[in-house]
Amino acid sequence: MAEFHIETLNGGITQMVIDGRAGDEDQDLFRALSHLSQKHNQILINLSNLKEGLPSFFRCLQNISIRSRLKVISTDAAIITGCKEFELPTFPSLKSASLAYIGDETISMMLGKLKDVPILNTEAYRLISYISQPDAAFNKVESMIKDNPGICSQIFRMANSAYFKRSSTSETLQQALVSLGFATLRQLFLYNFYSSVGNIFQAQNEVIEHGKNCARLSEFIAKSAGCSSDECAKVRLGGLLHDVGAQALAFFFPYQYAEVMRKIKEESKPSYLAELLTFGTDHQTIGSMLCGKWNFPPYLGAVVGDHHYLKSTNWNALTLPIFCADNLLGEIHGLPFSKYYSKIEEYFSLKKKELPWKDFPAEAKKFLETPDPF
Repeated sequence: MAEFHIETLNGGITQMVIDGRAGDEDQDLFRALSHLSQKHNQILINLSNLKEGLPSFFRCLQNISIRSRLKVISTDAAIITGCKEFELPTFPSLKSASLAYIGDETISMMLGKLKDVPILNTEAYRLISYISQPDAAFNKVESMIKDNPGICSQIFRMANSAYFKRSSTSETLQQALVSLGFATLRQLFLYNFYSSVGNIFQAQNEVIEHGKNCARLSEFIAKSAGCSSDECAKVRLGGLLHDVGAQALAFFFPYQYAEVMRKIKEESKPSYLAELLTFGTDHQTIGSMLCGKWNFPPYLGAVVGDHHYLKSTNWNALTLPIFCADNLLGEIHGLPFSKYYSKIEEYFSLKKKELPWKDFPAEAKKFLETPDPF
């Protein structure tokens, strides 16, 4: 017979601790589980001291998991095997299971809060998509933006600026478009798009600047490795948006994110680890979720969701320069960072190119000091 008791842990987490041997005869246990699943959308099932679980017990847990998300705690090989057979997630400790519980709650609250988020600057994103097409035409771009005074004024101002010094002044919108060219227009539209994201989440200037610098530096690495303009544009957009999940967490949970920043600065914890300890999830997971919510192309969600761990193999060609740029910026600003030089070598090897720099950090810093027209 199994013995069990129910506890409420810190943060309102419900845990059922089950000891002994669980099988067909434990009807009181099964009724208690059913009752809990009607009251709570998540339950921790602590089987750390369970000696044996029969298939009927795991089948009961599987049925309960249809109504309530279960997280099973155990290090016993036989118990873990039984859970896997019935597709029940297992965790080695109460702490890891609790963090996963909190992470699920964070994501659930985030999804609820996103209903109140205003629509992104989809026009800028639509322009980015259009001018990336091989048959893009300036007259079509003109027709798409002619009623947008903000973007039109930016284009005129940039085309006639000292940075883009031309022999004659652009007097019409199409002249300005042609003067700048598609590559420059793409970057202009990217920054308009990124600004709309920053405005939604009321990002601080230093956060916006980090995104812009990461975008510039990521593209610098990609160009140096001989990437096409299309791949460079994807890398730059990924660099711009890589921390959008952190912006969302800081916007929706400002007090908790202050604790994240304290862990980063005072305890030298990487941002994703500080977030995991605070929220039970990290900005990569949240950012990838946002990319799906906003119907971004799959590559962008993959890059945003993997720019710290580099677990994915499908998109490393896009993620690696962003990983390197992000960590170099962390080093420059005295924040925790991962070693990136071997990844730079890996990236250029992947591209079958020789590294063009003897001192990459010095060259990268020098590049960031050059004027950026955007």
